[in-house]
Amino acid sequence: MPKHIADLRRKRTASAQRMETASATIAGLEADNTAADDAAMVAAITEFEAAQAEFTALGVSLQRAETTEAALAAAATGGDQNQPNTPAAPSATTPATPADPAMAGVELGFMVHALARHGGRRADAAADLEAQGHSGLSAALSGAEQSAGGVTIPRPQAEGLIALLRPRVVVRAAGARTFPMPAGQMRHAKQIAPATASYIAENAPIPPSEPAFGAMDMGFKKLTGLVPIGNSLLRHSGIAMAQAVRDDLLNVMALREDLAFLRGAGGLVPTGLRSWIPARLWLTTAAATPGSAETMLRTAVSRVEDAGVGMINPSWVMRGGAKNWLANLRDPIGFKLFPSIEQNGTLLGYPIRTTAQIPDNLGEDGNETEIYFGDFNEAMIGDSMVLQIGSSTEAAYIDSKGDMISAFQNDLTLMRAISEHDFATARDEAFCGFNAVGWSL
Repeated sequence: MPKHIADLRRKRTASAQRMETASATIAGLEADNTAADDAAMVAAITEFEAAQAEFTALGVSLQRAETTEAALAAAATGGDQNQPNTPAAPSATTPATPADPAMAGVELGFMVHALARHGGRRADAAADLEAQGHSGLSAALSGAEQSAGGVTIPRPQAEGLIALLRPRVVVRAAGARTFPMPAGQMRHAKQIAPATASYIAENAPIPPSEPAFGAMDMGFKKLTGLVPIGNSLLRHSGIAMAQAVRDDLLNVMALREDLAFLRGAGGLVPTGLRSWIPARLWLTTAAATPGSAETMLRTAVSRVEDAGVGMINPSWVMRGGAKNWLANLRDPIGFKLFPSIEQNGTLLGYPIRTTAQIPDNLGEDGNETEIYFGDFNEAMIGDSMVLQIGSSTEAAYIDSKGDMISAFQNDLTLMRAISEHDFATARDEAFCGFNAVGWSL
């Protein structure tokens, strides 16, 4: 079985960094006219050559692992492409889409269901899928990596689940860009000061004009989801069961992603949008009056537009209660102040995304909520595109009430899903927000 592709990429990146360090050391020694047989020079050259050899070997292993994974993904089509009277398979560059949108991601549900029925044993789960007639899924699962932490779901099925998260997670749905982050870390250039232009006299020297750039670093943050499933349900198989398992995983992961991408404090969790917004763009608190509401909303839009943001995917993010409060707001004559909310789901011309993960009990009196606005094309999600599944019938878990629940005693199987990602903004000034007092029905 090939090594885990993400681990190989991380190790290859580490080897490249060792080469860079050794190369810089050699350059410094050469600048000091150090002799070629000097101990420090010999050690630096030896380190560089060792890192280079490791980098080359890891590249060969990585290419082999990726080729194997691509072959397993191709085998998952069922192997009937060459049968008589069978339509030609679509191009490899065109991803297949289910005829029924409700079937999207159901392959993952079948895999997770099979793993749960067989205690996380990959070989038994693959045999079960084969017996049920899902030969393509069986082939894909047979090639999946298994470790003490569980089974790593094949990349095509994992990416299918991530795609399904988009409409459920407001930051993803609003247009945040997702980038693969297979090596565990990613660095992007981040423009912190724009270039300038000016008019000059004839034959006068052109003044220098250079934009200032900073680094935006992203690193894996591990998201875990725990789904208890009744064993009586697991004893039944079928489309409905696979859909139920898929939807349970989507729900628990989407809710936690919403909270992290919006209000995460950093550290073990992603740094959320609230922490990325500069203090000068977090406006004063809005009161529960028509005048204050309209002024604050228009001010938020103006702050983002005046920052020269492209406004490619602008959107509001707020609680459903705040949206309904605004929809019911009326001017002194009695006309609705923002009729577009009910007409087409927009506010001041921009779409509204709602989530219950934004609190409505903030502030000293516990009656404040948060309103966000910005161009979500400037929001970035780095994703490993990998999903690891584990299961247990003996473990216990703590429910929402804080009570310890035994899976064995309650005839349950606990399914644990692990994904890795991070969140950052490409331009902090692309977002604005404020607290609102009493914006709830």
